[in-house]
Amino acid sequence: MNTKVFPLLLAVSLSSLAACSTVRETTPLVYAGNDGRSTVSSIEASIQKRGYKPICSKREYCKFQYNPEVWVHYKTSSDRVVMAVDVVNGKKMAADKRKALTDEASAVGEAIWREASEDALQRERVEAEKEKAEAVARAEAERKEKEEEERKAAEAKASGNGSSSGGGLGGFLGAAADVLGSVKVTTGPGQGNGGGAGSGQSNASAHCCVNGSYYQCPSASAVNKCAGESAACLSRCMSSSDMSCGERCMKEHPPDPSACERRSDKDGECR
Repeated sequence: MNTKVFPLLLAVSLSSLAACSTVRETTPLVYAGNDGRSTVSSIEASIQKRGYKPICSKREYCKFQYNPEVWVHYKTSSDRVVMAVDVVNGKKMAADKRKALTDEASAVGEAIWREASEDALQRERVEAEKEKAEAVARAEAERKEKEEEERKAAEAKASGNGSSSGGGLGGFLGAAADVLGSVKVTTGPGQGNGGGAGSGQSNASAHCCVNGSYYQCPSASAVNKCAGESAACLSRCMSSSDMSCGERCMKEHPPDPSACERRSDKDGECR
């Protein structure tokens, strides 16, 4: 057991002595991007490009052995990057030799940094443009989705306005009173439905209601003119998918009670 522990302790001691004799020179590096930690992958690629073997920790540091006597380190943080050149056993070297090794490794390290920082900066720009484009695309998609929702809501509202709430033509007219004018057609015996009347027969009980106003009509043709044509057109709209059908009926076949007698005393029958 003791024979195994001794070599291990010796190795640790020698390593500590070597570390104590290492001379480090640090150089702050300028990065024009937003986050110095984003440069690690670019530094690693640039080191490999020059034939060295990088040892890196994602978004923390990268280092490589320049030669048996020199290591080059890059330590990154969000707001800065620092390069360090370590000369192993530098304290035991002549000052001019140590300086020559440091200067040579620093020149290589700075060249690596220039290339890596430009690559990282370009990647940051591309990523920023990508994020901007994605934000624009999301905003456009949300705008279109909102427009589609509004369109469907409008169609649903129009469909509701144009549907029958009570069945038959009376229910259809009741649900669409804001467009159709609360038209009601009543004919006496022998005249048939006001929408198809045209025989010209007279009946004193024939009347029509337009917007709650009672009109006594002298003939089926007068009833038809008053509200029958509108009612017939509106009846056809009930089987149509055209949401503007009812409005078009009222424009093309407006109720015309001019041939009928206005009877305000009977308006109550129109409700």
